[in-house]
Amino acid sequence: MKTEKKTNVKANVMTAFFAAIIYLGIQSFRIPMPAAVGTPFVHFGHIFVVLAILLLGTVRSMVAGVLGLLIFDVLNGYLHAIPNVFVSTVILCLLTGTVAWALRKKAAGDRKKDYRAAIVCAVVYGVVNVVIDFVWSTAELVIAGSGLGAALAAEITAIPATIINAVFTVIGIAILYIPVRQAYKAIMR
Repeated sequence: MKTEKKTNVKANVMTAFFAAIIYLGIQSFRIPMPAAVGTPFVHFGHIFVVLAILLLGTVRSMVAGVLGLLIFDVLNGYLHAIPNVFVSTVILCLLTGTVAWALRKKAAGDRKKDYRAAIVCAVVYGVVNVVIDFVWSTAELVIAGSGLGAALAAEITAIPATIINAVFTVIGIAILYIPVRQAYKAIMR
């Protein structure tokens, strides 16, 4: 019973830690990108969301991701982005978490396969994030009164930041997954 409580406390602390590091990954490193609509920027937050998915699992990564990303939005004047961020984070964590679970089961403890699975999960997360962001933002513009053609044209200028974030996410996971996984395992013992 005591070990179970200790493990639960550690898991809760790690969830809070990932929420904080996701927030800091955006707050501390932002490169603004030019766009016809919105204020897109490149950041490291998604790298830490994917690490959370891979280490904490689907539900805890959803909590950490939503908290970290929404705290950033609230504190930095992006209140209008909250519905998109909430929905997309839940979808991304569910989908990528499911892929991670299936690939980890298939890897059966093989470290090379586990590493490749982490990279695949980062790619899945990045591609799905680009699609969700493009569709959501285009729909917002159409609902706001833009014609579909104008909305698509405007979103095409904003989507490079999301694509660059996706590439950063894959590179970040390729570099950070193994050392962070080892540190996480040592802490959770």
